[in-house]
Amino acid sequence: MEKLEVNPFLTDGRSISTDDVIEELFRRRTWKYTALVLSLMVNWFAAPSVVYITAFAGINPSRETKWSCVSERCENITASNTSLLLEFPCDMTEELDGKTELVLKSSDIKWEISHSSFAVEFDLNCDIGSTKEKKTLLSSIFFAGALTGLILGSFLFDQIGRKKSALVGYVSCVVATLLGTFCHDYYFLLAIRFFQGITTFICSTALYILTVELLPAKYRNYVNTWSMLLWAVAGVPIATAVGYFVKDWNYMFLATSVIFIIFNLQIIICIESPRYFLIKGDAKAAKMSIKALAALTTSNLDVEKVELEDLEKSRKREQSFWQQLVDLCSYPVLLVETLLLMFLWFFVGMSYYGFNFSWGSILPDLYLGYLIGGVGEALGYAVVAPLFALLGRRRSMMLLFVLSAVFYLIGIPEVNLRKNSKWTLESVSCLFGNVVISGCFSAVYLWSAELSPTSHRGFVLSVSSSAARVGSFLGPYIFQNLKPITVKAVPLGGLGFLAAACAFVSFLLVETGDKEIALTGEDVETRRKQYKYRL
Repeated sequence: MEKLEVNPFLTDGRSISTDDVIEELFRRRTWKYTALVLSLMVNWFAAPSVVYITAFAGINPSRETKWSCVSERCENITASNTSLLLEFPCDMTEELDGKTELVLKSSDIKWEISHSSFAVEFDLNCDIGSTKEKKTLLSSIFFAGALTGLILGSFLFDQIGRKKSALVGYVSCVVATLLGTFCHDYYFLLAIRFFQGITTFICSTALYILTVELLPAKYRNYVNTWSMLLWAVAGVPIATAVGYFVKDWNYMFLATSVIFIIFNLQIIICIESPRYFLIKGDAKAAKMSIKALAALTTSNLDVEKVELEDLEKSRKREQSFWQQLVDLCSYPVLLVETLLLMFLWFFVGMSYYGFNFSWGSILPDLYLGYLIGGVGEALGYAVVAPLFALLGRRRSMMLLFVLSAVFYLIGIPEVNLRKNSKWTLESVSCLFGNVVISGCFSAVYLWSAELSPTSHRGFVLSVSSSAARVGSFLGPYIFQNLKPITVKAVPLGGLGFLAAACAFVSFLLVETGDKEIALTGEDVETRRKQYKYRL
C-alpha cells in the first residue's frame, strides 16, 4: 500500500506506521495527553529513597560521639579501667580463636547519636574483620536484586506488557519496603534489599519503556531529561530529607514505602502502549489503545479505519522470549549492538552508584554530599537534552565518556586544597565526574531505547540494565573497599581506562535521533547497512 506522508488521518484506506499515529496524536494533544506522559516518570521522585535508604539508615558514630554503658558486662569492664570510658569503642578489640572481635558490642553500650542505625544495631559500625564488607553488601545486594528483576523483566515487559509489569513491580516493592519497618535482623534486611532491587527496577524500567513508546522521536530527548531531573532535583532531596528528619531507621523504611505508594499511583490508570500490542500481533488491542490515547487529543482519528503497516511485519514473527533469542542469532547486528550497549551500561552503573553510595567518604559531610551530588546530577541531566540536540546521540556520548576519563585521571594525585581541610583534588574531580557520569546515565537510557527494536526493547533494556547492576554491585566496593587497601591510581586509573573504552564503543554504534524506531531485528540490520560512519 502507498504510505501517505501528510496528515494521513484525513484519507481512509491508507497504510500508516505507528510512528505516524503517535506523532499525529502528540501534535494534537491536550493537557491530558501531556499529563499522562509526564506522570509516568513521576516514579523517579520515589526511586532514590528506595535506592539510597541504606546510606542514611546505616550511619556510623564518629570518634566524637559520646557513649555510655547499658550492660553489666560493660560496667564491670570500665569500672576496673575508667580510662576506657574516654576511648572509642571501635578501638577496643580482642583476639578470640585467631579472629579480631569487639570488646563492647551494641548490646553493651548506648551511643548518643541523633539517629538510630542498623549499623549500630547489627554491630557493623566498626571496621573489624568483615564488618565493612557486610555493611557494603547491604547497598550492593540491591543491585543483585535489580539484576534478577531485569532478567525477569526481559520476559515480563514483552510478554505481559509494560503496564502490567510496572503494576507487579509497584505492589511488590511497597510490600518489600514495608517489611523494613519490622526488621531487626541483618539477614532479613539483606533479603529486603534484594527484593527491593528486583521490584524497583521492574517498575521503573517498564514505565520508561512505556513513556518512550508514547512519544514521537523529537520529544523523547526532552522527556528523558525531565525524568532524570525529577530524580536529581526532587528525588535525591526527598531521600536526604527522609534520612535527616526521620530519626528511627525502621521508620525510614515506612516513610519510603509511603513515598513510593504516592508517586506511583499513576500506574493504575495509565494506558498500555499500542506498540506492545503490535509486536503481539493483536490489532484489536492496539486500536483500543490508540483510541484511548486519541480521547486525550483533539484528533478526529477514526481508529477503525486506520491500517497499521507495522502489523503485517509483526505477524511474520511469533513474539516470545525464545523467538527473541533466535533473532539475536539471525540478526548479528542486533546481537553486537546489544553487547556494546551492555558494556556501556556496565561502566555507567559502576561509576554512577560508586559515587552515590560513597559521598560520606568522598566529601566531608554525608548529607551535604548527597545534596551537592544531587545538584551535580541535575546539571548533568540538564546538559544532555541540548547536547543531544546539538551533536546527536552518538557524538554526545563519545564526548561525555572522554570527559569522565579525564576527571578520573585528575583525581589520582594526593592534593589537599586547603591545610587541615578534608576537601581534596579527588573530592572536586569526583563532583565534576559525577556531573558527567549523570549525563551518561541519562543519555544511555534514551539511546538504548532508540537503538533497540520494538520487538526486543524490553529484552535489550533489561539485559543492558542487568549489566549495569553488575557494575552497580561492584561500584561501592571499588570506591569504599578497594581504595583504602591499594594506591588510588588503581581504581581511578582503571575507571579512566574503561571510560575511554566506552567512548570508542559509542563510536561503533549508530545515530538514532532523526530516525523512526526500528520494529524488528530486520530493521536494525537495514539501519546499519544504510549508516555512514563519521566523527
